[in-house]
Amino acid sequence: MPASPIIVRCGKCQQRMKVVPLATASQVKCVGCGTMLRIAGTDTPRPSAQPRPAAQPRPAVQPRPTAPRPTPAPQPASTFTLGPASFPNQPQQHRPRPATSPTVTPGQSKPKGGIPKWVFFVVGGVILLPIICCGVIGLAFQSRINSGKPVPIAVSLKAAVPPAQFPQLGTPELTYPSGVNRYFVRVAANPDIPGQTMQMRVFVPPGDHADRSLPCVLTAPAGTPMLHGVTLEENDSYDAETLPYAEAGFVVIQYSLDGGLPSGAESEDEEAMMRLIGKAYPAFKQAGAGVVNGRNAIEFALYSLKMVDPNRISCAGHSSAGSLSLLLAAHDDRIQRCVAYAAAYDLESRMGEMTSNFLVRTIFPGINEFIVESSPTNHIDTLDCPVLVFHARDDSNVPFRDAETFVSLAKSAGKNVTFETTPTGDHYESMINPGIPTAIEWLQKE
Repeated sequence: MPASPIIVRCGKCQQRMKVVPLATASQVKCVGCGTMLRIAGTDTPRPSAQPRPAAQPRPAVQPRPTAPRPTPAPQPASTFTLGPASFPNQPQQHRPRPATSPTVTPGQSKPKGGIPKWVFFVVGGVILLPIICCGVIGLAFQSRINSGKPVPIAVSLKAAVPPAQFPQLGTPELTYPSGVNRYFVRVAANPDIPGQTMQMRVFVPPGDHADRSLPCVLTAPAGTPMLHGVTLEENDSYDAETLPYAEAGFVVIQYSLDGGLPSGAESEDEEAMMRLIGKAYPAFKQAGAGVVNGRNAIEFALYSLKMVDPNRISCAGHSSAGSLSLLLAAHDDRIQRCVAYAAAYDLESRMGEMTSNFLVRTIFPGINEFIVESSPTNHIDTLDCPVLVFHARDDSNVPFRDAETFVSLAKSAGKNVTFETTPTGDHYESMINPGIPTAIEWLQKE
């Protein structure tokens, strides 16, 4: 008697089919996923229950109709019928996906291109987030480096107006054997305006002096890297650099520079000193590399020192103060003569290697632009008064060729430049002698 049809279910795609088994074991191809399914023969006892794969979820099964099934037509023993199982009142099912497709949890969106969404979050967190953070930090550093770009010195002079009033000389703090009186003056106006809080040391030749009867020399303290200023204190001694002018008949005004370092800074190590200079740098920069202080020293001379002849005001300086002397003469036409001893003439060349350091440019924002603006070589065009350049040939700090180059450029621009040299004396001693005596003689020839 022909075997009755049986219902088989694919273990992979759960597709159910009605087939007629043969006498011996045979195989049938799943109409859903194409998997070959093994069908036991009718002469082989079948187990009462066939275990299902544990990893496969059980699909919902519709109850079979209670009506008795019609007896199928007899089939030849060598054939079997294949087709989807048909159940009354069951909605038509969609064709299942192949077993290789990723499982999608209900409520979860379908991953793009077969890649789960969490992969993109991992990639973003592990790779993109550090890149973004580094970019933000880089932009912050770049903003720091490019911030605070200096305005031209001429603009700083207009913005930083001098105090409305200056103090009088008062009582001298010291009288020298030569009769020269030394005074200490503090200017304490608006601390928010560059140059309105500064100190000055004034040397006055001996004797009584009529109004506008004496020439005047302005000078600033030396020994800075042109990145910070200098604060003057009472009873400090700069006599070797200032007293000779007063003993030769000049009123001498030594003035402080905004952005001075705190007392005791000279004993700090290199790292601590760099931090201190970084804190002082903005004030020095806002004061136009000290030009604002020099301008206010001129204002003080005209306001408080009646013996000073306004037509005989000169400036002089050594090393960094020599650079400032050239800058002041280039920006204030009340300077009649200018003396520069062993000055740093070209700051771009002198400081270029240092400012190429990323850390330096971070500590000193806008340093490259500031050096360009405060380099005397870049202001030759407005250096219209007579200039004396003094330099020792054996100078180990500022090469002698730098002085030669500056003088050559100034003369090529039609400037009145006198170049005096000495074979020995190095950077400092050459200025004390014969530098200052040479300059005094040159100033007295006016």
